[in-house]
Amino acid sequence: MLSGSLVLTIILAMTGLLSCQSPEALLHDRIASNDSESRNDCSSDRESFSLKHEDLTVINTGGGVLFTAGMSIDADGAPNAYAPHNRGLDYTANARGAGGWVALVTDDKGRPVVQKRGRYRGYYVSTTSLEQRTVRDERNPKRYVDATKIPYIALPEDFAATFGIGIGDLALVTNQVNGRSAYAIYADVGPNGRIGEGSIALAKALGMPANPRHDGVAGGVTYLIFPGSAPRAKDGVTVRNIKSSGARRYRQWGGKQKLRTCEAPLLAPEH
Repeated sequence: MLSGSLVLTIILAMTGLLSCQSPEALLHDRIASNDSESRNDCSSDRESFSLKHEDLTVINTGGGVLFTAGMSIDADGAPNAYAPHNRGLDYTANARGAGGWVALVTDDKGRPVVQKRGRYRGYYVSTTSLEQRTVRDERNPKRYVDATKIPYIALPEDFAATFGIGIGDLALVTNQVNGRSAYAIYADVGPNGRIGEGSIALAKALGMPANPRHDGVAGGVTYLIFPGSAPRAKDGVTVRNIKSSGARRYRQWGGKQKLRTCEAPLLAPEH
């Protein structure tokens, strides 16, 4: 016959209540588990940012700025973005603002500069806010970030300032419809009051239609931006640098597990 103490030991072992760990070790594990859950819980990091027609919910946590929006397609920076008689990838009117030309190099009289040679001779020189400083000539299309080659995002200036995001900072953008993601760089300033804009190359990387004249989506795109993550200027703006530097920042921030936790309330259907 088994003694009472031995029977109790067997029961504790079978129910998982008996552990070789000391009470102090068990307490440490519980605290670590709670800390891990706390780090991944973004509910306390929600903020609201006012746009022209709505308030945008933003989760600002651990060095990452997260929100969902649509995406319009940006051609700026491409050497064939704009041209006289609307021959460019986008309508020439989209290179103008209330005060004149906003996405083109202009001469001292305010007229758009036309390329004199090369494959896109006769096209205007389209600009981006982010520039390749290794190219000194402001009239050289290679000075600017080519929307057809580089995955980039555009953000309104007031939004970027509010969350400490600078030109050249990196982002992870996800198309919730098909699950495809791509790293991108903040390369262009968009108009205040609206948000959700990406380059032709970014749209293609996300498996989305990419014609700047008529394509784009109204929602279902998640943007995770890392303030202060801009690569060194001497490295240049390349797809390889964007991907490697962006992936490193994403891992440091918390990676896929944290993203799933933080984006859940943004993707939940409204009641």
